[in-house]
Amino acid sequence: MKIFSPLLFSSALSLVASSAHANSVSALPPELPKYTLEAAVRQALSTSPAIRIQDKEIDRRLGLQEQASGEFDWLAAVSAFGSETRSPGVRPPGVEFEGKSRNTGYTASVTRKLRNGVIVQPSLEVGVPEKVIPFEPTYGASKLSLQIVVPLLKGLGTDSTGATEAAARGDWEVARLLYRHGLAGRAFGTAQAYWSTWAARAVLLVSRDDERRAQKLHEGIRVLVNARIFPPNTLLQSEANLRQKSTKSQEAELSAVQSGFELGSIIGLTGLDMIHCPVPDQSLPEEITFQFSRPDDPARLNWISRAYLQRSDYLAIRKSEVPLRALTRQAQLDLKPELNLSLRAGYLGLNSGNDLVAPLAERITGPNGEISISLAWPVSNTYQRGLLRTRRAELAQAELSTAQAQSDIASEVCTTLEEVRLRAATMSDAAAAVSISRKAVEQEQRRLQTGEATVLDVINLENLLSSARISQVRAQSGYAIAVARLRFAVGEIFSSEASDQSFQLNDLTQLPSDEK
Repeated sequence: MKIFSPLLFSSALSLVASSAHANSVSALPPELPKYTLEAAVRQALSTSPAIRIQDKEIDRRLGLQEQASGEFDWLAAVSAFGSETRSPGVRPPGVEFEGKSRNTGYTASVTRKLRNGVIVQPSLEVGVPEKVIPFEPTYGASKLSLQIVVPLLKGLGTDSTGATEAAARGDWEVARLLYRHGLAGRAFGTAQAYWSTWAARAVLLVSRDDERRAQKLHEGIRVLVNARIFPPNTLLQSEANLRQKSTKSQEAELSAVQSGFELGSIIGLTGLDMIHCPVPDQSLPEEITFQFSRPDDPARLNWISRAYLQRSDYLAIRKSEVPLRALTRQAQLDLKPELNLSLRAGYLGLNSGNDLVAPLAERITGPNGEISISLAWPVSNTYQRGLLRTRRAELAQAELSTAQAQSDIASEVCTTLEEVRLRAATMSDAAAAVSISRKAVEQEQRRLQTGEATVLDVINLENLLSSARISQVRAQSGYAIAVARLRFAVGEIFSSEASDQSFQLNDLTQLPSDEK
């Protein structure tokens, strides 16, 4: 039998006991790029192709609005003309003759279509015909008139003529709201990936710490087994524990690397920047409400109402009904025949000579007038009936989408409120579990030294402590994500009224006030 000293026994047991108090691993390698949450969100917003596509969609719809408004612009038209005509005459044989005449003049007009469908067109026309051979007196004539076309049925009123412009304006507002929602969604997605990466790296630290404690435990057990204090099977137990901890550490490292690269993809890293995955460098929110009470029914309704008033995606769905109603009304009005009343009034002027200005002021007649009515009646009107059916279906779809969005948002808000409450409670319980597990491990270590406990008992409690620490990490990240999710659910990350990408970090890390 091998002889051992009490000093050897004490030193080995001290080595075993020290495994319960091992410190966490040191800081992460300095070559890895570190990001705060605010920096990660800003970079994600600035590099996201989806956000830039939505931004350009605002410009595109603004261009369509300008195109629709162009229908009501003033249109000026000016023309000038001059001609010379030579025509053969009928004379006795051998006598050559040809007639020659000149004609000069100009016209000018402006046209404006009003948003109620009325067309206004003042016009001016001056012509000076001159016959040179045979000579005849030259007279210049002028005509100044104002024509007004009034649609009596189809096209009368802003509901018909102004509908396209109103719809384009509404589409631009919808695009702007969807852009704001895209910003909010991107910010929340970045925060979610950020805290998930933070949790994965924290779990990696815990796993490496467990592996190091298991290594120290195994070394201590080896000394005691070699000294014939513990039986050989104890060494097998400690070696199995060590290999299990090593496997978990490797799995945690893989998870941390994967989540880091996912975060890098979200914030837009490419090429060489993606070689080293980004590392979160942000502490958890300091203000944590462990007693987030369950809201009563009036409070829930208040949260849901806030979401309806603030969420840009819901406002966009509601706004999309406005242009569709305008276009549906237009399609309904355009089923009517086209019956137009045309009114014209003006005067004529005349002067002798070839002066191009004199006819405007000489020999002015009294007012002249003209009235006419035109009718165009498509008998079947198949196209317009099909268009009306399409518009009504699109409007019904938008109204049903609004109803579905109300239900989805209400469910999301209520679920998120419960998630925040339960995550806060979980954090409190997880912290208590870590403290209790650590005390249990320390007590079991002392019992092991006195021979009242086995190595397997210590390993089991070590595993319990490890699980408690990992649960605490996940509870912390889960609470941080739940806070950001609640902000997103009630529409308080990016407000619909803002016009840029500015935001406050508190919009992602602090609970929204319940008094709003």
